Amino acid sequence: MQKKQVAILDVGSSEIRAYVGERGVNKTFVIKGQKFFNYEGYSDGEFFDVEEVKKVLLKAGEFIKSICKNNCTVYVGVPGDFTDLNVRVSQIAFDKKKKITERDIDSLYDAAFVMNKSKKTLINRSAIVYELDDCRRLANPVGVSSGILKGKLSFIACENYFIDILTEGLQSSGIHNIEFVSIPLAQAMYLVDAESRDRISVVVDIGYISTTFYVIHGDGLLYQKSFGFGGGYITAALSERFDLNFDDAEVLKRNCSLSRLTSFSDELIEAVNGNYYNMDEVKKCICYSLDALCEEISDCIESLSFNLPEYVPLMITGGGITFLRGAKEYLASRLGLTVEVLSSNVPLLDSPTKASALSLLDIALEQ
Repeated sequence: MQKKQVAILDVGSSEIRAYVGERGVNKTFVIKGQKFFNYEGYSDGEFFDVEEVKKVLLKAGEFIKSICKNNCTVYVGVPGDFTDLNVRVSQIAFDKKKKITERDIDSLYDAAFVMNKSKKTLINRSAIVYELDDCRRLANPVGVSSGILKGKLSFIACENYFIDILTEGLQSSGIHNIEFVSIPLAQAMYLVDAESRDRISVVVDIGYISTTFYVIHGDGLLYQKSFGFGGGYITAALSERFDLNFDDAEVLKRNCSLSRLTSFSDELIEAVNGNYYNMDEVKKCICYSLDALCEEISDCIESLSFNLPEYVPLMITGGGITFLRGAKEYLASRLGLTVEVLSSNVPLLDSPTKASALSLLDIALEQ
């Protein structure tokens, strides 16, 4: 029997990554092909160069078609910048006590949220929690008897601007079966275990130009906010501070260790293409950029309409700063929180830079 094969497009703020994969043993993946395409990226919900995006999508679509022979559906990951989150409470009552069905759950969702004609399209809906007439709170009430069904539900709508550009670009390569999936929701369901989600979890997905902060509860997003920050901001700060081109500044950033301690910091230097720089000055420049990230995260936490339990760690993922030695510890000291790096537990694929792509593959294969 031929294994199910799926294709995904992971739309990042500096790369668009195409993957074709199958399910491996023990919920792992067999990657049949992958290709990364650099592009100008996006900020504040807009691509910097739409025509460039379409050209990249044409190449990505042709790559996918060269591997995925059976006209497989392409699942496109939508970054938080291009989505709106709506959390609603809904309740329906039955004539008498009955076993709840999938149709009842659909009715509960339909009663909570209707997507009117607008500039957005509903792409995901999921439950934070369900509640029955005896006040029991469940993750899945199907098959349980109750006279009412109540739910706190999460709805994610995508900007038609994003959908139209991605659809046109992929269709130019002959791909017409396209599904759109929220990247934060996919990450939440794949990377965060069910027990942690049931309590509450906080994730910060840090990319090259853009970052998304989101809170997960149950199987839904409770809060989401995107803002401009990423690894590229640190590179730009180093480039300006030391009068370097971007490539040399990137090398300088990656060679630096924020956790490296010494009594003679003025004597420590970092080498970039034969040039030397004061380690202490490099660290100060990077930390200054990370302070801006900490302020954004603090603002997100303060804007929540609920208090986060003290035991909840801040989980960071993405390719923006997770590779930077000492960054996790620096964020923890500045924010006063426990900070953990979130990634897949699949061997050889456990880098945070692959977190969004593997999350999309997992949700696609589960469809």
